[in-house]
Amino acid sequence: MSDTVQKVTSGESWSEFCDLLKSAGKFITDNSMDDELERAEGFRYLARLLAGALNDGIDPAPLNPPLLQYRKTRIGADNPDFKYGSVRISGKAVYRIIGKKNDAYNFNIGAFYGSLGSPQGLQSTGFLNQSDLFSAAKSANPEFEIIACTDKSQFSQYASSDNAHWLALSEKSNSLIIRQTLLNPRTDIPTEINIEWLAGDMPAPSSLLTAKRLDDSLGRAAIMVHGISQQFLGWTNDFKQRPNTISEIKPELLGMAKGDPNCQYNYGYFDLQAGQGLRITLKPPECEYWNIQLANHWLESLDNPEAIASINNASAISNSDGSVTVIVSEQDLGEKNWLDTQSHQRGVIALRWVGAGQKQSDPIVEVLALPASN
Repeated sequence: MSDTVQKVTSGESWSEFCDLLKSAGKFITDNSMDDELERAEGFRYLARLLAGALNDGIDPAPLNPPLLQYRKTRIGADNPDFKYGSVRISGKAVYRIIGKKNDAYNFNIGAFYGSLGSPQGLQSTGFLNQSDLFSAAKSANPEFEIIACTDKSQFSQYASSDNAHWLALSEKSNSLIIRQTLLNPRTDIPTEINIEWLAGDMPAPSSLLTAKRLDDSLGRAAIMVHGISQQFLGWTNDFKQRPNTISEIKPELLGMAKGDPNCQYNYGYFDLQAGQGLRITLKPPECEYWNIQLANHWLESLDNPEAIASINNASAISNSDGSVTVIVSEQDLGEKNWLDTQSHQRGVIALRWVGAGQKQSDPIVEVLALPASN
């Protein structure tokens, strides 16, 4: 009997998995206030990370046919305006992605290798933005075709139209990540997307469960929970050193979680006493899209669908000079751009500028004394 078989059949593998998860719980207690809401959200955050990691590791999506899955795990101040999709791929294969834009305000697709929480992080090999795909489109609801492969000569071989686009893969590529911006998520029709494998090497699926496969899957899941929670606690702990300010994220933090290369990411941390709020003054540039949102201490977008915790370029009400004043508070002051903290004393503020022509300066943030409630 091999060491791995003995480890699994004896229960040692499962015990190691449980011990790693137990140690991850210390990240929550060591990096939060002794506060019911903050602690409860922290342990729920670990549970959500674990559910996603086990789903990917124990029952991964098939490689062929490729399956587009929409992620629900909340990581890294996920944007409420975005519909996040991912596809497991092989970097040695060739894929065709076709679709119709529908009501999506913005759309992009990237090829990536690595993963969040791993030593190398999530790294991009190719990226196509809406402006790349639809710059010449004249239709009110344009369609698109993308060929994803490592060698551009394969693109010419498989493209079926003159308007097709190449998405560069590397042999290490293991996922496609799709972001759609829906300015009105409850009513907008998302982009239609169909992905098919065309050619190239495809690892054969393994139907037989082995001790090694289970041990690897459990180990990866626990390590992902550790890695992702530590990575984004690094973000939170950096932001909260400058409470009640918003500034551009440090490149070394963003380097392990590559997002939209056309986006400037600005983050802040609100830390409010009873009777306090924030007034944020934005000067939106000419750009494709912008939004400002609140997230909890663990960088999860806030939960209550009836409360407003995100404002974008479509929903914001501007001042006469084009600026936008945003109020962050638990109390509704009757202001036109209010972000509800939803009983959170502290948490993260995320501000995104997509497609701005130049670097944007930090917004003005002021602490407010709120009127006493009756």
